[in-house]
Amino acid sequence: MNYPSNPPMMPDTDFPAPQGALPVWTKVFTKPGERTFLEITDHPEAKARSAYIWVFLAGTLSALISSLVQFIGTLIGIQQVAPDIGQIQGLPQVMGTAGLLGAVCGAPIAGVFSVIAFAIGVAIVHATARFFGGQGSFDKLAYAFGAVAAPMSLITGAATLLSIIPFVGLCTIPVILILALYALFLEVAAIKAVHRSGWGEATAALLLPAILIGLLCGFAFLLLMRAAGPSINEILQQLQQVR
Repeated sequence: MNYPSNPPMMPDTDFPAPQGALPVWTKVFTKPGERTFLEITDHPEAKARSAYIWVFLAGTLSALISSLVQFIGTLIGIQQVAPDIGQIQGLPQVMGTAGLLGAVCGAPIAGVFSVIAFAIGVAIVHATARFFGGQGSFDKLAYAFGAVAAPMSLITGAATLLSIIPFVGLCTIPVILILALYALFLEVAAIKAVHRSGWGEATAALLLPAILIGLLCGFAFLLLMRAAGPSINEILQQLQQVR
């Protein structure tokens, strides 16, 4: 008898499960080190596009929170300085609507600029790391940096909410400074893991561009002040004569 043949067995193919943004961010901040960045950047999702999405969403939400907090603070200040303004019919509603629309419409624009600044920053660090002998890819470095930058942006935005409460916002400043230093360490670890470099080369790749840019900006500022010095002196002399 002829028995029906079994269908050919297909070879098993391993498709890694999606990492997810929150698990990646949690792993980076709770298990800092080169091993963690090697694990997350070895995943097929470790692309610059994922980092751009993270940075855009985090930057948009952070800008939205910041804009709303500033708007609320402005309204409170106006009510304290000029309480009669709030009694004008329809004015509070108009100001509230305008402020809300400005915050909602401006937040995505801020998110776009966050992505642009992030991409430029990663490109500069990547080029510097390659100059020091690094062998990593831009995609993996951007992904690793995005896992640091996006949560930091959200934390900063959340801390902005506390600034509404008097004196409480001041307490968040030391925490933000400590987290900023921790983020610098994470970025150095990311460069070391992605580019297979030493701690010295990774630190130089991160800090050297910032130092050079700061020196160039300072030098340009001094040149500008020197060029505008005579004009500034004339203005000051005229103000003294008026007095």
